[in-house]
Order: sequence, then structure tokens, then C-alpha cells
Amino acid sequence: MDTLAIYQIEFHGHCGVTEEERTIGQRLSVDVEMKCDVASAARTDQLKDTIDYDQLCGEIAKIGRESRVRLIETLAERIAEKILEDRRIVSVSVRVKKCLPPREEIRGGVVVEIVRNRN
Repeated sequence: MDTLAIYQIEFHGHCGVTEEERTIGQRLSVDVEMKCDVASAARTDQLKDTIDYDQLCGEIAKIGRESRVRLIETLAERIAEKILEDRRIVSVSVRVKKCLPPREEIRGGVVVEIVRNRN
């Protein structure tokens, strides 16, 4: 199985336990790694035979911008569910990062990573 990955899909989202985080929002970043077969696309050199990462990136950013959730775990789950709607994708790893969490001591962000497989 092959891997198609998109890193650092960034957007302004509204995710957090505090009302302020959900109201004002903050910078979030998403990485996705998808297991799928890209052999056909490699042979045909046609976009229709692979995952359109431009379109997928837009869908991920839209989910991130429109969601109002308390936990980055919830956001990651919503993104994974959307990605797995494409039957060609066997599994997906989704990492959601709060780039500047509201805690002075955390300098590198907070990240959750989930892995979901097609059932």
C-alpha cells in the first residue's frame, strides 16, 4: 500500500475548552497521511486516478474553519471521517495541532494524532 500525505494545512479554527478559544479562535494545523494504491495514477498520469489533494485540502480546511468543538480530538475525528468517504483510501492518520495553545509554558503546540481504518 502506498502513502499520500499532506502536511501543514493551516487555518483559523475555533477549537478549545474555553469560551474564548471557541469564540476568537486560533491557528490550527493539520497533517494527513493516507494509505491508498497510487499505481494506477502513476501509470495513467491522470488526476482522476488518484486522490485530488487540492480538493481534499479545501475540504479539510472547511471542516476546520466551520467546526466549533472543545477538543482537537473531535476535530481530528471529523476530518478522518471525511477522508474515509473516499473508498480508495484504506486508512488515514490525522494530526491536529494547536499552534499557540493558551498556556504560556507550551512553546511547540499541542498535537493529537489518530489513525482510522476502513471497516
